[in-house]
Amino acid sequence: MSSKIGSPIRSLSDSINAATRPAHTKLNKLVISRLQLALPPQADDASQYVSGLLHITPIYIAFESLWRVILKLPGTPEAHDSGKDGNAGAVCVPVGLRLNNRLNAHCGPIVDSRIDALLTKLYFERLQRSQALQQDLTSLTGWSHCTLAEQLDNASKSPILNDFLTDIETSVRKRPHVLLAYAWVLYMALFSGGRFIRASLENIYPAFWIPASAQQPTPATLAGFTITDVQPLSFFRFNTPEGGEDIKQEFKKRLLESEYCLTALEREEVIEEARRIFEYMIQLVGELDDICGTDKEAAEARLLSLRSRDSVVVEKERRRHFEQTARKTTAERTRSWVEKAIIKCGSNAK
Repeated sequence: MSSKIGSPIRSLSDSINAATRPAHTKLNKLVISRLQLALPPQADDASQYVSGLLHITPIYIAFESLWRVILKLPGTPEAHDSGKDGNAGAVCVPVGLRLNNRLNAHCGPIVDSRIDALLTKLYFERLQRSQALQQDLTSLTGWSHCTLAEQLDNASKSPILNDFLTDIETSVRKRPHVLLAYAWVLYMALFSGGRFIRASLENIYPAFWIPASAQQPTPATLAGFTITDVQPLSFFRFNTPEGGEDIKQEFKKRLLESEYCLTALEREEVIEEARRIFEYMIQLVGELDDICGTDKEAAEARLLSLRSRDSVVVEKERRRHFEQTARKTTAERTRSWVEKAIIKCGSNAK
């Protein structure tokens, strides 16, 4: 029986959610448990959090770059090939993730006009996370664009992640419509579990986020110090009037309006790709367990050269000093504000 285009009983988003619910639940538990190990009080700094981002960022770069290539949008991977500034929306794509002969602006897949229209309608620049992730990594590490590209390239060579990236490129080349699975799974997650994670991260004391490469802070540099200056949370934040909720609702609305364009077979392929995404993500958590290890000293030495093992003790002392200084400065500012407020109130009373 041939596939027909039409309106199914269950929406595509509901079908994806139903098909991936067990894996989704499992992944959520894994992510939350591992995140706790990467944050205070279990962790003294953001090294393990950095390692996690280094393995998540290539996934977003891969599918978002492919989407832009298919739609022939400006700012394709070649625009940031050398880590220099390029077109708006461009991303710094590491060598191992450049699409080379597999899929690029000159030899992308031939996309049916029906699918092209669907992908065009569901593409939102404000949902793109590649740049936000790279900004967070830069803030966390102090790396240059080139160093960041090298580190992302190194991370992308780990077995599970490399297989996942290859699968993304292969699947999208053959079936461009499966990009809907990546958009639904990897964007919508930021509006559910992602909000819980963001709330947890926002409660961490600021000194935790200071990059290891940063200079020893002084009272002068602390004068303009605020929590938001050092919180690398661009990944979880959306620059829209409603903090992303508006763009989320618009994406869901457009998907519901457009999914009838898919054949029954194409719908099943999108759903199956969503299953594969969760399977790979679960495997990736296991790979990160191996990379980070359970031994604290070993983990410090293996986190992609964020710093050398010899500097660990010195680095902890530096961070402890900064935390104490930051808290003292905050207390002094509060006391000064209260004193000024009392004086002002006294003046007004007279």
